[in-house]
This record gives sequence, C-alpha cells and structure tokens, in this order.
Amino acid sequence: MAEAMRKEHTKSKILVLGVGNSILRDEGLGVHLARRLMEEELPPQVEVHDGGTQGLELLGYLEDVTGLIIVDCIMAGTEPGTIFRFEPDEVEVFPKQYKLSFHDLGIYDFLQVAAALDMLPPTVIVGMEPAEVTWGENLSPAVEARMDVLKEVVLKEIERLTTAFH
Repeated sequence: MAEAMRKEHTKSKILVLGVGNSILRDEGLGVHLARRLMEEELPPQVEVHDGGTQGLELLGYLEDVTGLIIVDCIMAGTEPGTIFRFEPDEVEVFPKQYKLSFHDLGIYDFLQVAAALDMLPPTVIVGMEPAEVTWGENLSPAVEARMDVLKEVVLKEIERLTTAFH
C-alpha cells in the first residue's frame, strides 16, 4: 500500500498556466493559448489552466506539479509577435523596462513567493510581445498570426518536461 502511494506521489504532473487579461486584447494571449491547448490531445500528465488575472491564488495550482510552463504577454518594446522563453533565474536579470506581468502581481514576485514556500517546480516562462493592449476580447492580427508558433514553442516545452520526468 505504501509503495502504491509513493508511486502515485512521484508521477509527473506538468502544468501549463496561461495568464492575462482577456478583455485587453493581446494582454490576454496567455489565456487565449491556454484555451486552445485545452482542445489539444495532450499527454495525460499535462494540465492546462486559464489563470486569468489571479495573483497568489495561483499558488494552489502548484500542488504536486513537477514542471510549470507560464504563458503571458511580455512588453519588451520589441517587434509585436516576438516570442520569449526564459527560466525563473533569468527573470532577475531581465531588463527592468520589460513588463513581465502577472497582472496585479509581477511574475518575479509570484516566483519568489512560490520558491520561498518550496512550491516552485522546474519552471519555464514563454511569452510574446503584444501589438495592442486596449479594450477588446480579440487578439490583434499581428499576435493572432503568431499564435500557432507560440503554441508550438509551448508544445515543445511540454515534450521536454515530459521526457525529463520519465
């Protein structure tokens, strides 16, 4: 019985957390991507959640997670549709003028709290430069045109994390 419980506890669980404000056009690209991924055939150990604009409430999703992928919009002043990929230790050196949002809470702060609580699994942040952050529920044409590429980047991260835990 104890062996069965130990095996269950050591199973991998990969969480893809799409965050953003879906009524501010491209600011919600993480949410849009999460919704699209929910329609994909993903490995059984992968969970996808629309984190919206939640802050520390998202810590509850981290229970038993062995790999985390956060998808968000990143305002870096680059070409709209530019895709970024980095890990938590790189957030500290990320230029301060880049807006790494977790909406009411910065990604850096979220990651720091999760790490301090010993809840932070291996984590990757994937984001895209927005074109328009104005009222509206649809993505801008520039960002919409790159959503398939963003999805492929996230699917490769899922594959990488899935392989790492087997």
